[in-house]
Amino acid sequence: MQDKIMVSVCCLAYNHEPYIRDCLEGFVNQKTNFKFEVIIHDDASTDKTADIIREYEAKYPDIIKPIYQTENQYSQGIKFGKKYIYPKMRGKYVAFCEGDDYWCDNNKLQKQFDFLESHPDYSFCVHNSYKLNCTDGTKTEICKLKEDNDITLEDIVMRMGEFFQTSSHFLRREYLEQPDAFPNYNFGDYQRAIYLALNGKIRYLKDIMSVYRYLSAGSWSSSKQDSDMGILIRHNNEVIELIQRINAYSQGKYEDIFQKKIIEKQVQTLVYLDKYREILLNKQYRKEYTKTGLKAYLALVYKALFQNEKRKRQVKDG
Repeated sequence: MQDKIMVSVCCLAYNHEPYIRDCLEGFVNQKTNFKFEVIIHDDASTDKTADIIREYEAKYPDIIKPIYQTENQYSQGIKFGKKYIYPKMRGKYVAFCEGDDYWCDNNKLQKQFDFLESHPDYSFCVHNSYKLNCTDGTKTEICKLKEDNDITLEDIVMRMGEFFQTSSHFLRREYLEQPDAFPNYNFGDYQRAIYLALNGKIRYLKDIMSVYRYLSAGSWSSSKQDSDMGILIRHNNEVIELIQRINAYSQGKYEDIFQKKIIEKQVQTLVYLDKYREILLNKQYRKEYTKTGLKAYLALVYKALFQNEKRKRQVKDG
């Protein structure tokens, strides 16, 4: 096993100059009894990200295996994972870490490797992480679970973000690529986790072994996508489409779970559109919304009544 690459790490980098050194240090400092490689894809960065990667490539040629693009692939809609990265991977297992995140435990790969090696019925191993707010420097734990535990399909479908982040992903390579039922959206981590849950058990490790930078420059979390209503609604529609396709792919075996997610996203869209009465008049929607408690339900009723009174005044003044 000493001469064979056992783990391939996938890292995507683009204009991550302030962060990429931490990311690379987290890779090269891993302590393992097996060989691993880091396939890092620089998507034609316009800052010094590629220069820093070249520095580590020269120092750690057996670990750092870069792909340097001269033209940005993401903006052209190219699936660079499937086209450039995955064909280069030689490991039995695959780990992930974005270029603006980093690993903070030098034994991370070894711990996850040991678990999957000894548990063949598991497809996926994840762990706890810190969420680092880049605007104020505060750091919080992503998951509240204090013990190692299994994570269910329902956990992932309904609230994956409460359990783990991309920098914790460690999976069997045979599950790296998904079937056509799993379309390519910007929330690829979500559909990957669902696919893995359909193909085996998922283990959560309580150890905090990575740091997820939230609101980092250029990230999804810092962009206007968090506040642009049109984008938020489109995202909900894409999630609904994804869930419907996966439900068909799994032949309705988990339809109850998937239907709950669909209703959740439909209700969320109605809230975005201020259509509170439609929620109240729909039994399924009302049931889903009121899970958050009596206070939330009363707030919904108040908004619906206020909206109705406002319409009456508009008609009267019309």
